[in-house]
This record gives sequence, C-alpha cells and structure tokens, in this order.
Amino acid sequence: MFKDYYAILEISSNASKIDIKKNYKRLAKKWHPDVNQDVDTTSKMQELTEAYLILSDEEAKKRYDFEYIRYTQFNKSKSS
Repeated sequence: MFKDYYAILEISSNASKIDIKKNYKRLAKKWHPDVNQDVDTTSKMQELTEAYLILSDEEAKKRYDFEYIRYTQFNKSKSS
C-alpha cells in the first residue's frame, strides 16, 4: 500500500525543506506521547518520522516523488 507522505506531514508536494521540517516538528509535538498520555501515539509517531526521513533526504525524496507521481496519475485514471 502506498503511503502519501505529503498528506501525513500535511504539506504540498512542492514544499521546501524548511516547510517539511517545520510541519514535522509541529506534528511531532502534537502527537508526542508526553502530550497524549492517555492515547497510544506510537504508530502515528512512527508514520510521521518515516515520512520526515524520506522527504528530508534528497535522494530518497527523488525516488519517492517518482512513485508519488505514478500513484497520483493512477488514481486520476482510475476515477475517470
């Protein structure tokens, strides 16, 4: 299953490195276990961290963007 890292970090696909980092930090603070003591946030934090690691690494982002374009085109053609 394809994960939309841009949606996970609540950013657009043309977001800058600064925007990627800023939104990761904002969401990590929001979903941190110390803030949400009554909620199991482990999977959400893992998802956020995975998205950040891919999108903050230039080479990994290039590979991801190639697949992201294919994924979005496939979904457009499927809904038509």
